[in-house]
Amino acid sequence: MKNKDEENFYNINSSRRDFIKKVSTTAAGILVAPYLKPSGVFGYDHKQASSFLATVAITDTTNTPADIYTYDDANGGTKQKVNYLLDLLDQNQSGKVSALFSKGKKVAIKINLTGGSGNAASFKPNKNAQYPDFTISETMWTHPAVLQAVGQFIINAGVNPTDLYIVESFWDTTWQNSGSTAPFGSNDSFGYSDVRKALGCNVVDLNDTTAANIMEISTGSNYFHFSKFTMNKILQEVDVYVSIPKLKHHSTAGLTCSIKNQVGAVPKSLYTIPNDDGDRGALHHAKSTDSTWNYLPESVCDLAAARPVNLAVIDGIKCSTGGEGNWCTNFAPAVKHVLIAGLNPVATDSIAANIMGLNSEGIFLPLPGPLGVGTTTSSIADNYLYLLNQKGAGTNQLNQIQLVGDGTKMVTSVRQSPTGIQPSEFKLSSNFPNPFNPSTKIVFYLPRTEFVTLTIYDITGREIETIIKGKVPAGEHRLQWSAEGLASGVYLCRMEAQGFSETIKMVYQK
Repeated sequence: MKNKDEENFYNINSSRRDFIKKVSTTAAGILVAPYLKPSGVFGYDHKQASSFLATVAITDTTNTPADIYTYDDANGGTKQKVNYLLDLLDQNQSGKVSALFSKGKKVAIKINLTGGSGNAASFKPNKNAQYPDFTISETMWTHPAVLQAVGQFIINAGVNPTDLYIVESFWDTTWQNSGSTAPFGSNDSFGYSDVRKALGCNVVDLNDTTAANIMEISTGSNYFHFSKFTMNKILQEVDVYVSIPKLKHHSTAGLTCSIKNQVGAVPKSLYTIPNDDGDRGALHHAKSTDSTWNYLPESVCDLAAARPVNLAVIDGIKCSTGGEGNWCTNFAPAVKHVLIAGLNPVATDSIAANIMGLNSEGIFLPLPGPLGVGTTTSSIADNYLYLLNQKGAGTNQLNQIQLVGDGTKMVTSVRQSPTGIQPSEFKLSSNFPNPFNPSTKIVFYLPRTEFVTLTIYDITGREIETIIKGKVPAGEHRLQWSAEGLASGVYLCRMEAQGFSETIKMVYQK
């Protein structure tokens, strides 16, 4: 069955030759667009007043050098996919990603090493591991290969390594000591110390409560529980804040992603309460463990206001379901084959929720099951994505999120908003799928009616054909272009308009 987008295209299964035959016999369909030169185009759609409130890039890691779902070295499949994802997002956001990491910027990357290295005994390579086929960094922690790939992208974009900070609240109090086997310790066996060495960056423990290193950060006037948080000064001093979580369920919030990763942004010792000193109980309950488990989602919203996430990159190549750690009763390793990135964390996490089988638009999120120690008092929790949408922090509505990348088919029920806002700037999105065979979809946006030229070139710069030439109305334009009859290889699609030019790379693989 065709989806809604496909129904908007004409002659979806036509070949280039079939289309040319039909040109001479029909006066309907795409021929009514005088600016369209349809030699290789067999589908076209224009929506006059439609755009999206957010863009999220998603890539399928199945067909990479790491296609057996192991995280290879940072120069292999993981690095390639991270670069593809962030370059794609940058292209579709008019250079906003690269602008974040220009020369002189200070950047913090918040990772997640939940539970500390003591839990590593449950995973490979330990002899009697409960999960012998997975390492702890493949299931619970931000994987070092993803961290290194993102960090290297940031440095390559212009950030000085000395201005790059990896930040986390470490459970391992000896993490930086000589001889320590904990992450970033001198005998670290997990690979994080190698990342720090390769990047030449800094590492900051957000659990540090030394007076000189902490400060109070306001959450603004529209808060739930906390008008301010005590946080490490580095979170206020940096220009850009990146969150790289592992894609997971959460036992008391429903979902662990870039926003929920914020719980580790405050020092653990300052947010414990009686009867719950195992985690930051003050974020989970009003006074004690007798309080509602729905308190945490509202605390997460307050944390998001105190230190907003500027870029979210979610690692779901290997991940887990049933909870955030191996102490959760229903915790189980999983393989989702996906990396997700976005400039708006609410939208990005909403796409991640969909991948995890959750409804990002609902008022509540289901909880995956009880903790190993104690149980929750509810099977649902307030949906913090819904709450943040109500606050205007970002959209959790799938029809308002533009998906780009070769992993878009992994997300279900994403449809175009019939009442979207008019685009405010010219944009040529990356084609999808990419690589493609034999056809691919090209999408571009115009904030106003403008004379536009859209041309296909081969990698040598030889013009293959001009798809569009003429005065084109404002709005979103989607067209299906076929490379049938052409040789496999790299093709360039260049869009030119008044004061605007953009080129995307398209890979045709037979």
